[in-house]
Amino acid sequence: MTLRSAPASNRASAPRSALTPRSALSLRFARASRSTPAPGLVRAPRLARKGDRGSMTAETVMLAPLFLLFLLFLVAAGRIVEAQGEVNGAARDAARAASVQRTRSEAESAAKEAAESALSGECSPEVDMSGTEWEMSTDDHLAVVRATVTCELDLAVLGFGAAKRMSGTSVVPLERFRRVQE
Repeated sequence: MTLRSAPASNRASAPRSALTPRSALSLRFARASRSTPAPGLVRAPRLARKGDRGSMTAETVMLAPLFLLFLLFLVAAGRIVEAQGEVNGAARDAARAASVQRTRSEAESAAKEAAESALSGECSPEVDMSGTEWEMSTDDHLAVVRATVTCELDLAVLGFGAAKRMSGTSVVPLERFRRVQE
């Protein structure tokens, strides 16, 4: 007895034993392509519904300026920290340069030159030597040079249109056996 395949209209409802191997395989593929999942399987939810199309693009367009503003703020904060370090270094160099000079006028001019070369043209620094003690009063008290360097940092390059005043102070002791000429 030979098995014949059922007509095409009855193929899906025909018992499995009545199907040829080829028609059983096509029935299996037909079941896999249906919109309902096979028993025991759960369909993954759809990510985008018809009304949600383009919402990701709109959210990106709305959040991009905020992200750029945040990045700009980080760059400005980094620039301020870097500039404060440079001003502190200029104050240290100015105090060291002033501490090796013999006269007050030479010390003030050497401090200004050292601060200008340390800041390398980024700003014109103001050097203040007030608080400097040129003469030792006792053996326990050392003479010191105090240099304060002040500089104006321009933030207009970053789009802020503001300037920040940076100030750095350094204190360097003078040698004990050094002579200071007035």
